[in-house]
Amino acid sequence: MPTRPISKHAPIFLVGATGTGKSEAAMELARGYARKSGAAILEMDAMQIYRGADIGTSKPTAAERAEIPHGGLDLVEFGAGFDVAQYLQHAATFLRDQREAGRRVIVVGGTGLYFRALTQGLCEAPQGEEELRAELNALSVEQLQARLKKVDPGMLERIDRANPRRLVRAIEVKEATGRSLREWQEATPEPLVREFAAFWIQRDKEELAERIAMRVEAMFARDWVEEVRGLVERHGLEAVHRFPGIGYREIGEMLKTGTPTEAATWEKVKSDILVATRQYAKRQLTWFRREPNLREVMLSGTQPFSAALPFLP
Repeated sequence: MPTRPISKHAPIFLVGATGTGKSEAAMELARGYARKSGAAILEMDAMQIYRGADIGTSKPTAAERAEIPHGGLDLVEFGAGFDVAQYLQHAATFLRDQREAGRRVIVVGGTGLYFRALTQGLCEAPQGEEELRAELNALSVEQLQARLKKVDPGMLERIDRANPRRLVRAIEVKEATGRSLREWQEATPEPLVREFAAFWIQRDKEELAERIAMRVEAMFARDWVEEVRGLVERHGLEAVHRFPGIGYREIGEMLKTGTPTEAATWEKVKSDILVATRQYAKRQLTWFRREPNLREVMLSGTQPFSAALPFLP
């Protein structure tokens, strides 16, 4: 990632897996800019947009939201439909308002699709069927190149032909839709954010696992079970079961016939949530590993974000 200065109005992105300390880094950075000319934080989390799902989605505290203006939070009722296009609409308004107020915006979160849509535009090319993707992923780079040359030779000249992921994507779009990925990309609107700095916050594998475990324990200590109970009472058990946020379905199941008192039973629930969270973190790492224009920042322990980064935009 280049270290040349960017415009004082350009957003700064902090991305990474759950548990890496993105939110703490965002507050640290925002406080620094707030002392200069003002700062705001735009959350980039597909679960934090739901009202009432606070503890299990690790929303900023009331004190943090009072200190620094936040966007991307509590946009819709729990259980309501919401998509990336709606998020972009909200982000566009929030970014414009903060720019007019002279505030620097820190965009923080782990939802890779939101990051891609904000910085690359929202390409509507669909995914191929799972069977097709499995078939393509089993092919060598040379075989993928030959297949793409056969179905979409022009696209082969436009992409990194040594990158199997790019080859698979180009083939699946062409074979699934009959249209070249180039056509889909050309129809993609200009990205909302064109100039930005983006940092990928990382942790050692063992440390991240420990932080995730502490995170899950802290959520339960903050009465996560009572939060889910309230959601069940207001929206129904079925809505909680459908909610994609990790842990809500598992806790809802426990509440279906009353709250068990056996500690071992709740430990099993915590264990299941911990495993699911670690699996999600792994998927996030895979996603951001594919994203361009990210500068990796390795943190350790309680090390401040600024201490690990010699250059601040």
